[in-house]
Amino acid sequence: MSNIAYLLISVEDKDATGQKSTIQDYAENKNLPIDNYITVEVPSLKGERARRVQELFSNVNRWDVVIISDLARIGHSITEIVTIIRDLSERGIRFIAARQGVDLNGHTDASSKAANAVFDMLAELEKDLASSRIKEILARKKGDGVVLGRPKGSISSSKLDKKKGLIIEYLSKGVSKASLARILDTSPSNLASYLRTRKIAVTKSKKPLPEGSMAHNDVLQKEVTTKEDAKEDRPFTTTMEQSKTIRHLDATNDVLLCRHCGKNTLDPRTTTCAGGYIDYQSGESSHRIPYPKDEKERCPRCGVEPGGFHHDGCYIERCPKCGERLVSCGCKKL
Repeated sequence: MSNIAYLLISVEDKDATGQKSTIQDYAENKNLPIDNYITVEVPSLKGERARRVQELFSNVNRWDVVIISDLARIGHSITEIVTIIRDLSERGIRFIAARQGVDLNGHTDASSKAANAVFDMLAELEKDLASSRIKEILARKKGDGVVLGRPKGSISSSKLDKKKGLIIEYLSKGVSKASLARILDTSPSNLASYLRTRKIAVTKSKKPLPEGSMAHNDVLQKEVTTKEDAKEDRPFTTTMEQSKTIRHLDATNDVLLCRHCGKNTLDPRTTTCAGGYIDYQSGESSHRIPYPKDEKERCPRCGVEPGGFHHDGCYIERCPKCGERLVSCGCKKL
């Protein structure tokens, strides 16, 4: 169990002195030792801050204590704040906001249940008030003769617009849309909508084979065989066989997704895996050991840069408990 204090700074305000002082005063009054202070820069845009904080807290383990200086640091609305607090509570993580004196000790604690109920009520009240204000403004504009709604045929901007070139590049290599959605950190439905509205339809390009070559004759023979086999019933393909085929296709198109972070380990733009902890069967947890910063080249196995965390299954990664290679040391089985 670790007591972790997060100092959440923004681009406009990079001074975390005030936050640290508030947390230290609270910890001294409650006789709560702080094991580690982590300073993290979070976005100032509405909605982006809560998403970044959720990603940050996703690496916190059960029984840990998360301490922040102010509830306003983790979201722009009560709904965003309540969502983050509820997630931590359901995972058995104690959450403390020093300025407001909030101390929630998991979903099984009686006082925490009462506080969560109050937060839920405030979130619903905030939604109702926002809806009421929007309806009043729209009714006033409609009364003034303003045509409401988006102009017909217009397309709103998307977060995928900046990655349009990357999308076309991956699709041209034959990467499936489901894999591409994971790489872009978006949902398959959102990616499909983006491709439809932008009219992006890229097919995998193939270089023509010279006529008369053995490869060209093999292709012609394969096409004839395929046409003849199409007349017969196709054999049943199991789910396991389909998954093997998908992995083979991904590998041939330079796409190998990490099961831990979902990134393409073969992409040179992927510099590190997500951090976090190593959990042992004895109940202990230890911070993962990154690839040494003094290395001159990337990891020869998973390709992360010096100072980054190894991808899932990399045999170069060291066990934080014994210092040997994690995949073969046997500490996780003890």
